[in-house]
Amino acid sequence: MKNYSVAVFGSSLRADFDKYSDRDLLVVANNFKTLEKLKETYYKDGWSISFYTYSKLEYLSKNGSLFIKHLQKESKIIIDPNDRFKDIINHFNPKTDYKKDIKDCENYFNIIKTVPKTTLGFAWFCDCLFVGLRNYLVFKNAENGIFEFSFIKLLNGLKEQGLINQSDINLLRELRVVKRNYREEILDELPSLDFIKKVIPIVKDLGILDSVKFVESETFQSLIEKSIIKSKFNPYQRLRLVEGYYCSQDLNIPELKKIISNPQFYACKMKDNDFTLNLISEIKKRHTTLYKNNSGIIAKTK
Repeated sequence: MKNYSVAVFGSSLRADFDKYSDRDLLVVANNFKTLEKLKETYYKDGWSISFYTYSKLEYLSKNGSLFIKHLQKESKIIIDPNDRFKDIINHFNPKTDYKKDIKDCENYFNIIKTVPKTTLGFAWFCDCLFVGLRNYLVFKNAENGIFEFSFIKLLNGLKEQGLINQSDINLLRELRVVKRNYREEILDELPSLDFIKKVIPIVKDLGILDSVKFVESETFQSLIEKSIIKSKFNPYQRLRLVEGYYCSQDLNIPELKKIISNPQFYACKMKDNDFTLNLISEIKKRHTTLYKNNSGIIAKTK
């Protein structure tokens, strides 16, 4: 008998599923070794994988995580020996309020107040903005007892409140397209600076992003190097900032891309200052090596 659970969840089960939606698959097992093996297996089939240990999922359920509510509302169980996964999500109870979660979401946007002026930097900004905006709207709705996880329906809710118009919705929906292209490395369809400048006033009016500054790569890198440890960024914010640091340069380093493209698995490691700084150091070292090679100077990377 299999000792793990698998469930399809999210947008792939909704009526508004389209080619820009993620094909989300949840894998739950007793340990990370098993999860890593399963992740590699399912990833080959084109799934966007989320993975948790049973103990972590139980913790989230007991503490009112809206991810569990998401699974309650939008999941289809494929494998679940002894109904272990089903029991966890069925015992979920929402929090009495989500004010702290909303505040955390607002703080999250601090990582994209400065953006590197590169094509990948613009895509990184849009991806971060999409994730932050969706989470913020989910928690704002939950505070009012509404549990909605569809980005399109969340935007329509803002329109019904008179906070945005249809033109705004059309622009914000494009963030989903950018996210897909960025994560699947469709590099000839990434966003322009003009697109970002159209989106920024909309989110400013929503009160979640008061200012955005575009800077040269070197300036952005210097800011990250100085602030990533000293500032009170949480592990997920740190990981996304390292990702931005990577995107501020013209690099293609598969082993580093694996880390920054798996935030769920690697974010916990970003609590370690040395791990965080070593990632930045490795990116910086590779950039120097590539620059020297392109200049005709022989240089070796350890």
